[in-house]
Amino acid sequence: MSLRLSLVTTLAALCLGLGLAQTTVVDDLGREVTLDAAPTRIVSLLPSHTETVCALGACDLIVGLDRHSNVAAAPEVPRLGDPFAPDVEGIVALEPDLVLLDEYSGLHQALESLGLVVFAGSPQTVAETYAYFEQLGALLGREDEAAALAASVADELAAVAARLADAARPTVFVEIDPTPFTAGPGSYVDDLLRAAGGENVVPAELGAFPQVDPEFVVAQDPQVILLLDAPFGVTARDVAARPGWSGLAAVRDGRVVELTVEQADALSRAGPRLGEAVRLLAAVLHPELF
Repeated sequence: MSLRLSLVTTLAALCLGLGLAQTTVVDDLGREVTLDAAPTRIVSLLPSHTETVCALGACDLIVGLDRHSNVAAAPEVPRLGDPFAPDVEGIVALEPDLVLLDEYSGLHQALESLGLVVFAGSPQTVAETYAYFEQLGALLGREDEAAALAASVADELAAVAARLADAARPTVFVEIDPTPFTAGPGSYVDDLLRAAGGENVVPAELGAFPQVDPEFVVAQDPQVILLLDAPFGVTARDVAARPGWSGLAAVRDGRVVELTVEQADALSRAGPRLGEAVRLLAAVLHPELF
């Protein structure tokens, strides 16, 4: 999410003389998204959207969800696939006044052509997450709640940083899948890793989500390996069996971390659980401090 594109503009004009505050935000595709009143029927097609809507106290406004959202407080509503395999007919039938989805699938085009208001975007860094809270708060008419949420998350990160002030930073390789794809600088995961007192072995020039050669990992010899693909069956034993990987410091020292589904969710969803994700990583990297 570009911070430039995430600037929120709240218009003070009254709409149609009815006293309704009109709100406009610019989403990640550079589109102006305008609501003439706070929405009362929301379809959320990303877990990060769902979690943020609920964190802003608007769970009861959700009338439809994607298949991955698993917020305990979310209502029992129809599941509508995901942005890349959506139930468009089901979405339209719910008559939402706001649909929240991603910026990559292109689904916004189909839904807009059917007369729906669509916000397309998702934060990709920690900084963008704060701007995203502001955007969603403006759209939902919950600016105060959004400001409080951002302040709470910032306080959580500051508390972790204070405890890590004098801590050494272990080197870390984050495995997204065993090819291996990883997360580098410029990604949300890298932001979390740094906030939790770790040092990513992936250099910035490789990009935010590069596929690297297994020999690259061997050469870097990370002290910790985080398996975001553990929920899909990848284990520390699998890692140790890879050619050349048995001698890695992380393998020798038993610091190949198999994340649970819940932990992987927290680390992959830019939203209100950001503080939880950083504390989780900090506890993994600095167990003596957490």
